[in-house]
Amino acid sequence: MIKKPCISNYSVYKLKGKRIFVRADLNDPVNEKGELIGDMRIRATLPTIGYLIGAGAKVILASHMGRPKDKEPKYSLCNVKKYLSKTSPFRVHFVPSWGDEVKDTLKLLRDGEVLLLQNLRFHPGEKSNDEEFAKFLASLADIYIFEAFGTAHREHASVVSVPKYLPSMLGFLTEKEINTINKLIEQAKKPFLFVLGGKKVSDKIKLFERLIEKAQTICIGGAMACTFIKAIGYPVGKSFYEEDAVSVAKTIMKKADEIGCKILLPEDFMVAKTISENTETKYVFREEIPSDMQVVDIGPKTFEIYKKEISSANTILWNGPMGIYEIPKFSWGSKSIALAIAMSKAIKICGGGDTAEVLNSSNLISHFDHVSTGGGAFLKFLEGSDLPAIKSISDIE
Repeated sequence: MIKKPCISNYSVYKLKGKRIFVRADLNDPVNEKGELIGDMRIRATLPTIGYLIGAGAKVILASHMGRPKDKEPKYSLCNVKKYLSKTSPFRVHFVPSWGDEVKDTLKLLRDGEVLLLQNLRFHPGEKSNDEEFAKFLASLADIYIFEAFGTAHREHASVVSVPKYLPSMLGFLTEKEINTINKLIEQAKKPFLFVLGGKKVSDKIKLFERLIEKAQTICIGGAMACTFIKAIGYPVGKSFYEEDAVSVAKTIMKKADEIGCKILLPEDFMVAKTISENTETKYVFREEIPSDMQVVDIGPKTFEIYKKEISSANTILWNGPMGIYEIPKFSWGSKSIALAIAMSKAIKICGGGDTAEVLNSSNLISHFDHVSTGGGAFLKFLEGSDLPAIKSISDIE
């Protein structure tokens, strides 16, 4: 179990009237107008916010959204304020800028109310991990709660520097994320199946090294499959692949074979002329990818092979879509894998923003035992790497 202070172990009676800085992850997708088109991360944070409000605390709620260039209006948290005001029983105040207005509004905050700050990335000190900005944020509160697991791998001011100046602890969601992933890796019920998609092999070398020692089978899809296909000697047409990682893929497969972990690669693919909904497509076997086409999804034979592995597994971890799921024509493989995993009797855990979006668009999230709110943080933690945000909070003595 985690050896960090957690809100679950903190006396509720000590919270009344306290100013609690909650570093949350409210980074749900928005359209060009800034309107929310998803709410998974916001909803995941509500248990901690609700608990603090119920205890009579004053909640200072902070988050980033997107990767804004300067201060793009669509990434303002004003739409999160509208969402919370509409769906939550507590009162939410919002400060649209950084400066004296923040402290002036905080003075008016009553017990059981929320002050939502503007997008942290609208301030240059956030990403640069500026010490003065961290001190300013810390000056707003009495206690710090980290509840943004998706940013736990970032060394940003609100993530790693604010805890230096305040008593700090983890929220319900972050505690659950860490305990669930730890339990998965250390106590996974066999057979343990890892379904891995996404783009780059090079981003997941450490992950492969760890999981081939834990999993019995790894099913590979997404663009990274092309690097592996290239490694076994087949051409991949115009498909994206990492030339520098072909030797890495060979090493991974060799080591997996020595350990006894089975790595399955797609037997067939959907290929397309261009990346667009109206393009020409067809299914081909992996040794027949045309030189003028590119891989956009797994094929039906591959799905049947992977489905068989899914049905016989007792623990399944899924990270990364099987193809370019954002385009409906190329989403069949990802959605079919999602449904197959959802219908299995295994313990099912999913991580990564794209993978969660596949589940969300298919209304399958409720069928999974745990859907992580983390992308990069989820992968780093699976690798066994230290997460700066977690490290910045002192251990329980």
